[in-house]
Amino acid sequence: MLGSIATPICAVAEESEAVEMQDDGILEYVALGDSISNGYSADPESEIISYPQLIAHDLEEMAGEDVELSKDTKNGLTTTKLNSVILKRKQVQESLQKADFVTVTIGANDLMNQFKKVSKEILNNNTKFSTANQALAALQDGIKANPLLLVKVVSAISNWDYTSFEDDWKLTMENIDSMRPANSEMIVTTIYNPVESMELPGTLNSIVEGLISKMNDIIVSYADDYDYKVVELLDSGIGEKVQSDGLHPNQEGQQLICDLMEETATSEPFEEIREYREEQEREKQEALEAAKRQKEQEEAEKKALEEKKERRKTVVSCVSLAVAVGLMALLRKKTENEDEIIFEIFKDNNNIGSCFVSIFETCGCIHNVEINEAFRGNGYSKLLLQYSLYDIKKK
Repeated sequence: MLGSIATPICAVAEESEAVEMQDDGILEYVALGDSISNGYSADPESEIISYPQLIAHDLEEMAGEDVELSKDTKNGLTTTKLNSVILKRKQVQESLQKADFVTVTIGANDLMNQFKKVSKEILNNNTKFSTANQALAALQDGIKANPLLLVKVVSAISNWDYTSFEDDWKLTMENIDSMRPANSEMIVTTIYNPVESMELPGTLNSIVEGLISKMNDIIVSYADDYDYKVVELLDSGIGEKVQSDGLHPNQEGQQLICDLMEETATSEPFEEIREYREEQEREKQEALEAAKRQKEQEEAEKKALEEKKERRKTVVSCVSLAVAVGLMALLRKKTENEDEIIFEIFKDNNNIGSCFVSIFETCGCIHNVEINEAFRGNGYSKLLLQYSLYDIKKK
C-alpha cells in the first residue's frame, strides 16, 4: 500500500488557512502532535508518509468516506506548546469544533527537552543542543571520560518534576475536549522509548524507561475524564522501526501506528475498515487455497502421467520378454464371478501357467501364480505377474 501513496492523499488544511465548515457527509479528521504525527524524515531525500495520512487514505479507500484532514502538527512540539500555541489558533479551534475523529501524539519532546537540559547542566556545556540525540551523545562521551557523571545524570533525570507534565497534559486534554463535539472520537498515543537504539549505561536506561512509564501512566489515567482511547506504543515494537536517527518512526513505524489506531477506534468507518481488511484476508486465503488445490491437481496429473508411462514400460517389457522366451500369448480370462480374473500364459498353443486375482473395489489380491513344472526357471512367472499387475492397474 505504501508504494502507491506518493503524496498526501487527502486535503490537508495548512495552519495559516481558515477551514470552513464542511457539508454533511464529510468526515472531519483532526491530527495534533509532534514530529511523529508530522511524518518527520531524517533523510531530506526521502518522504515519510505520516500515520494521519495513512489513516485518512484508509478511510477513503476502505470505508468510502470523504475525508478532510486537518493536520496541525509540528516538529519539536511539546505538550505546553500544543496547548499554548497550536490550540490557540482559530483554524485549529474551528477544525476541532466540527471534528468526527481526533488523534494526538505528544509528550516525547517534553522528555527529550529534559535530556537536553540535564546534559547542558551536568556537562557545564554552553552548547545549544539542537536535538536530544546530540545531548545524549554528549552525555555518553562525558560519562565515558568521567564515569562519576553517571550518578549526577541519574539523579537529575530521576528527580524530574512530573507534576508539570501532568498539569500540561490535563490542561491540553481539557481544552481539546471542550472544543470537540461530544459524539466525536479521540485517540492518543503513549510515549515509546526514543533512545532505545542508543547504547546507554544500564542504570541510565532503566531511569529513562521508568520516566517513560510514569508519563504513560499519566496519559492513561485521564482517558475516562476526557473521553479518549489510548494506543500503547512503549511495548508495540516500534523501537525496531525507526529511521537512521534512531528516534523517529520509519515508514513501517508509521504504518504500525496507523494499524494500532485503526484497531482501537470504534466508530463506524473504522468498523468498515476492519471488515474490508477481513474480506481482503479471506480473499487472500481463498486465493492461496485455490493455488494449493491447483498445485495438488497438477502434481496428481503429473503422477498419473508418470504411472501411465511406467505401465507402458511394463507392457514393452512384457512383450520383449515374451518374444525372448518364445511365448505365443498372455491372456485375460474372466470367471463366472465378475470380481475374479484368471491370467493365463501360453507357449506353442499350450497353457503353461496361470495367475488368479480377486478384485475388491479399488484393490486386488493375487492368490496364486503357478507355472507348469516343466517350464519353470525361465522367467515365465515374472512375466505373468507383470502382465497381471499392468492389466489390473489399467482397469
